[in-house]
Amino acid sequence: MKNKTFLILFFALGNLLFYSGLIRAQTPTPTATPTESASPAPQTEDVLIGGYKVTSSVEFGARGSDVSGSENKFRSDFNYQNGLRIFDSSLLMENKAGTGRFFDTLLLNSSGWGADPTGIIRFNVEKLGIYRFDSNTREVTYFNKLSNHALGEHTSDTKHRFGDYDLTIGPQNEKLRFRLGASFNKTTGDGGFTTNPYNDEFPVLSRVKTSSHDFRGGIDAKLLGFNLSLTKGYRKFDENTNYLINGLDLGNNADNNSRLETFERSYPINGKTNYSLLTAHRTFAKKLDLTGRFIYSATKTDFSLDERQTGRDFANNIVDLDQFNASGASKRIQDRGDIGITYLVTNSLRISETLTFDQFNLSGGNEFFESLARRNATGTRTFPTILIRTASFRATGYRRTTNLIEGDYQINKAFGFNFGYRYTNRRVRLQLLDRNVQISTPLTDDQEFDSNANSFIAGFKLKPIKNWTIYADFENGQADNVFTRLANFNYTNLRVQNRVSFNKFALNASLITKDNDNPTGSIETAPADFTANTKVRIFSASFDYDPITRFSISTGYTYQFQDSRADIFVPINNENVAGLSRYFMRDGYFFLDVSARPVKRISVFASFRADKDKGQGERTSAAIEDIIGSYPYRLLSPEFRVAVRLRKNLDFNAGYQYYDFRDRYTPTQSYSARLPYLSLRYYFGGGMSDH
Repeated sequence: MKNKTFLILFFALGNLLFYSGLIRAQTPTPTATPTESASPAPQTEDVLIGGYKVTSSVEFGARGSDVSGSENKFRSDFNYQNGLRIFDSSLLMENKAGTGRFFDTLLLNSSGWGADPTGIIRFNVEKLGIYRFDSNTREVTYFNKLSNHALGEHTSDTKHRFGDYDLTIGPQNEKLRFRLGASFNKTTGDGGFTTNPYNDEFPVLSRVKTSSHDFRGGIDAKLLGFNLSLTKGYRKFDENTNYLINGLDLGNNADNNSRLETFERSYPINGKTNYSLLTAHRTFAKKLDLTGRFIYSATKTDFSLDERQTGRDFANNIVDLDQFNASGASKRIQDRGDIGITYLVTNSLRISETLTFDQFNLSGGNEFFESLARRNATGTRTFPTILIRTASFRATGYRRTTNLIEGDYQINKAFGFNFGYRYTNRRVRLQLLDRNVQISTPLTDDQEFDSNANSFIAGFKLKPIKNWTIYADFENGQADNVFTRLANFNYTNLRVQNRVSFNKFALNASLITKDNDNPTGSIETAPADFTANTKVRIFSASFDYDPITRFSISTGYTYQFQDSRADIFVPINNENVAGLSRYFMRDGYFFLDVSARPVKRISVFASFRADKDKGQGERTSAAIEDIIGSYPYRLLSPEFRVAVRLRKNLDFNAGYQYYDFRDRYTPTQSYSARLPYLSLRYYFGGGMSDH
């Protein structure tokens, strides 16, 4: 692997130097800051083509990847691989006089497309006063295969592509402009899943295929002093992932009789959403600001399930066919409205009121059918076919009203504070109907919940001296919970930020604390009070020093502390025993970045990152019903980059990054990775002098 990595880099460097000779014949140029290069972009004489000032750059080269240890864990974390690639490129065409025939400005950027784990292409074009078109297309190559999760059988190796495209007609016209837009979101690839028939667990292959498409249109206008905006949209989404087993599968417990010889499942889901968004804004006499918004959406979803499997059950009976069929539909209608009023009482005092109304009605049902045909172990006797047919219906009505009043008072230039109060009312109604064809009496239920929540908000901004600023925010109260059987959260949040700067120094420090208690109850026959609480403490500090233009240093440290505790039931000897689930995080993250230009044509960048989570430390569970969880690990990552200006329009870049990951509880997932890269960045066009 090592020899292959460096052979690729050597081959790439030879080609890059060869092409650089061809590049020297081109016209000199400049442009945007390179992503992989540590040197500032050079600028040369302007290049005019067809009346447009043209600025462009492209960085192409090769990256190597040499992994020791768990390559699956490395790919799950970073997913960088060997190969030649275009790291990034840009093209800017400008006609500042506004006399371009079809466009005045065109900008095209790409980074990592088709080679790195994430890639992006941005395209923007505009004709002043006529139109503006903006597009953003992204690609994520996702890989996940972890041995410490679901026995390594829940995996993913997919390509996720998504993008947004928007056209505005009359972009500079405040009185009337039109908008058209579209988006897409598509994921394809392979994955792994598990199914659990016959008291065993079986790994299943999946062929992932999901997609959605959005279309929208809108109009912005100014009428009677109001800034109005209306958007209408339509979204269609499809889920067509299939699951299958190829050949005999003995399951994860090979000592029992259960096995699958065939398995296939299709679970198509198709849905569509229509939505409307209306916003309005106006300021009266520079004293009163009014903002309103209303959203309406209607979503309808249809789904079906077709699952078939054959094999042997836990009693060693031959399963000729175990078949499941289901079909159903659901509908969700939602209305949401916000109106905010802000009044400037004096130049020092401002009061605002925000009222929010949100409601949705969700209803749906399905029919389910199962047919099970079996024979005994020798195949000589056929059991009666088991048929199960059921139908279910659910309806949820949710309504929430929130009122928030806030005040801001600036006592003087050095001190100001804010205060506020939030009231929330939540009302939920649940209805259900379950019917088994073999049982004449259906199961019905109708419940209604009503709850209120109150929260208090406060904060201040203090400037003891000109270069020292302190911010603080505090919030305490209850937060309503959309999950109906859970009570409101009791929470307390505090955030303090501090910034000091003198000459070439800057120091930042912050503290965040979050305390959250969620009381609830079990659904056992004898209900039990349950509580889940979480405590989070985050401290962060950073230091920046820029003594001269050719040298800068930045360093910082962040510590995250989390304790979570939840009451649970654990099944032991066919009984549910009350227990505890606890999670611990003790994560410390340190970074150091140094940038320098020791000589005129050379720039260097060096960094070091260290992340270590001690997790639960030496804590262990004293009882089987008490579960302690954490994820202790260590990750070290030094990096070094150098950029050499070969000519005023050509940079040579070289870099090396190292990852060292250690997993305390699953050492087989530890790895070391070396990522060298070489590239050339070529600049075209510009306007500055050479450096």
